[in-house]
Amino acid sequence: MVFIGTTYLENLLYLHNFTVMPAVQSNVHFLARDSVYEKEKPNTLRYPSEDDLPQTNFRVEKHEDITFHDIRGQESSFSYEKNGFTIAHLDSKMAYTDFANSEMIKNVFLKEVSTMLQSVLEATTVQALEYIIRKRHCTFPISTGQTYHYNQPTSVAHIDSTPSCTTATVKNRNGENASEFLQQRYQCVNIWKPLKGPLRDWPLGLCDPTTVEADSDLRAADIVYSEYVVENYQVHFTPEQKWYYLDNQLPSEVIVFRQSDSDMR
Repeated sequence: MVFIGTTYLENLLYLHNFTVMPAVQSNVHFLARDSVYEKEKPNTLRYPSEDDLPQTNFRVEKHEDITFHDIRGQESSFSYEKNGFTIAHLDSKMAYTDFANSEMIKNVFLKEVSTMLQSVLEATTVQALEYIIRKRHCTFPISTGQTYHYNQPTSVAHIDSTPSCTTATVKNRNGENASEFLQQRYQCVNIWKPLKGPLRDWPLGLCDPTTVEADSDLRAADIVYSEYVVENYQVHFTPEQKWYYLDNQLPSEVIVFRQSDSDMR
């Protein structure tokens, strides 16, 4: 079973100072290795606090000159099972303008993605949880001081769902039928594609999980909304981590990347 944790549909994303090279360098923000997290769980509020609570206790560090290796032409060297990501092909019926229509996204695109994932991951069931459209404002990352209409890129390293959060999602999503899925392998998976291409600015950065020490590099954090809480992983930096991107990604090229997997706890 596969849950599409977040489907990202984006124009211009993630790495800045981008040039066409086999490898590029960019800045990434990581959670600081701060002793405060031995006493407090990292958390951030996604709504205005009415109780004078801090919006977040995240303390991030900017690491410069992180090298991102281009996987273009080397896609077969990486596998979803080992490296946590793969490049899939999707001939969507969706035109660029269709992505402004939420009904088209739900009734056409998410169904296309579900069918694709069943094939790529050999999944028996795929359930789409949500989607996000990001369109970079022309001034980003320089803030306008105003609320953006669309979500903007993020340069903070993170994993969208912890195993326990994924388990809770399975239960909440499926109610009395959840036990059937929990007895099988289940995963939370994201897919990411540009709305236009080839993409030459702010592509998605991917970290090879085989270069991450889960016990020391990942820290569970609460993302608190007004009506619910989700738990994700924030990432601490180590120089051993290896990062990748896909040069000139086309709208028909979909990055499938794992968030959690019941077989890999």
